[in-house]
Amino acid sequence: MGSFNKNYRYFKTRALAYYYRYPARVLLLAVGVVSLFLFLFTSTSPQIQQKIISSNYTSWLNNLSQSKKTAANVDPQQELLDRELAKTNKFREIFKLIEQNKPPVKLDPFEYDESGHDQETVPTSKRLSAIGRFSHEFVSGVKNAHHNFVKLLPEYDEVMRYRGNGVIILGGGDLSWLALLCTRMFRRMGGSLPVEVMLPRMSDYLQDREICDIYLPQLNAKCVVMTEQLGIKTAEEEELFFTDFNINSNMYRSLALLTSNYQNVLLLESETLLIKSLDESIFTSEPFNSHGLVLWPDFWKRKTSPFWYLAAGLSVDNTLVRDSVIELPESKYVTSSKAESVFPLHDRRGAIPDVSNDSGELMINKKAHWKTMLLALYYNLYGEGYFYPLLVQASSSGEKETFAAAATALKMPYYQTRTATEANGFWYNGEFRGVGMLQFDPTVDFYSLNSFKEKYETNPDKITDQEFKKYLNDASERKSALFFKVNYPRLLPIELINDGFIVKENGDRIRMFGENDNFGNDLEATLWRIMVDYICYSEVRCSYLDKHFPHDRKSKEAINKYCTDNLKPHLLWLAGNH
Repeated sequence: MGSFNKNYRYFKTRALAYYYRYPARVLLLAVGVVSLFLFLFTSTSPQIQQKIISSNYTSWLNNLSQSKKTAANVDPQQELLDRELAKTNKFREIFKLIEQNKPPVKLDPFEYDESGHDQETVPTSKRLSAIGRFSHEFVSGVKNAHHNFVKLLPEYDEVMRYRGNGVIILGGGDLSWLALLCTRMFRRMGGSLPVEVMLPRMSDYLQDREICDIYLPQLNAKCVVMTEQLGIKTAEEEELFFTDFNINSNMYRSLALLTSNYQNVLLLESETLLIKSLDESIFTSEPFNSHGLVLWPDFWKRKTSPFWYLAAGLSVDNTLVRDSVIELPESKYVTSSKAESVFPLHDRRGAIPDVSNDSGELMINKKAHWKTMLLALYYNLYGEGYFYPLLVQASSSGEKETFAAAATALKMPYYQTRTATEANGFWYNGEFRGVGMLQFDPTVDFYSLNSFKEKYETNPDKITDQEFKKYLNDASERKSALFFKVNYPRLLPIELINDGFIVKENGDRIRMFGENDNFGNDLEATLWRIMVDYICYSEVRCSYLDKHFPHDRKSKEAINKYCTDNLKPHLLWLAGNH
């Protein structure tokens, strides 16, 4: 105890001496010690801890916390508006780029030799180059514009927010009626994918609100207005957009793909009917899984001009690598210095393969083929007088050829079904009248093609277009019809009756669909049941019917009479004769 007192007196004397000598320093030290104890005590309170300024060592965590806090405080409605604005800006960038790369010279009119479209003539490069008349100035202008546009094509941006798998069907005017039939048949035949009916203008929606708001939702489908998706808000803006780019029906497929919400899309024209079950697996199976773009064939040989390849900056060499739709084994390749006058142009390496494309159906992964989609849009916005003459060398639209051309120009993979399309129709007075075309399942086609190649791997002389057709016909399981495109004429029941197509002057009634192993004889009756149900019983109001029966107090009576006199009798005849 004595030792402790002695030490205490010593330190006390030293402290007092230090205080009297340096009083200010001692006071500052005392305040600092007290402040330290207060700090340590109060910092245990969470409310106080939140007020502490963080150190640099925890700034990464503070940034994360601030992000979460900020995100939590953002108005969800404002966030949605910001997303839509970003998407609209991206669309504007795309169309600005297209506008800035318009080819300088337009062919108006386009002059060509119709005899060059003879299907019996071998479509060599020399023969095809003689069909259309393309000046050096025109080709040079298209080439420069095409080169600049491809060079500046933007990468896919997640601001587009394409998600999931689905079907899109073109609508608007009479097509909205056809789209309703198409969607109803899609569900009836087992199609399970969600559906968007794409309408070009807001007026198309307003004219067919009953279809969009009542009948399509019953089928897990909805209407989507293309211009609304583009961020166009007013009728004036819409009209300017259509006028500035001379928008017409040839461009609707490209615009529908760009503005639809799905990432993986099966596009159907409204005349195209599903005739067997279809689900998500079509997007996870071959050939879509490895190619990302699937096209279907038309009846005709491709007539693309050699000048298109020049304009697109592509070279086609002198080597024969295909026999029409069939790729030859490498051992059967043939090279000739006379290729331009001997080999079909589109059987040569570097060319778009035969045959021409059908517009009724298309599958695309819009992220993987983003640039393909934009280039096809470019071809269609500058189609008439620019790219259509180069692609088809005729006065008709070349829209259906633009996706194969775009994929080829960008060296992107795509698959075109090799099973040839088949015509369907009826015989009357000794003449055949085609009304539609059958298109085949791409998955069955893909595996049939590969099994054919494997079968003749050791006998390459058999790998020809003719042998492949025989192979498909030897067994029914090697091809399977998936779609029936009824487009000549379309399923507009009032025109079919009034124009005498299905009810002749002598009273004869016509079954439009011929006998076919791919669908039963009741398909036509089923379609008429659906049409009679909508028109006569559900009393749907749409722009198609309003065109024939103006919407007034007498229209219901007129429709009921037309149903009794025309629609129902034909349905009863079909039902009793299948």
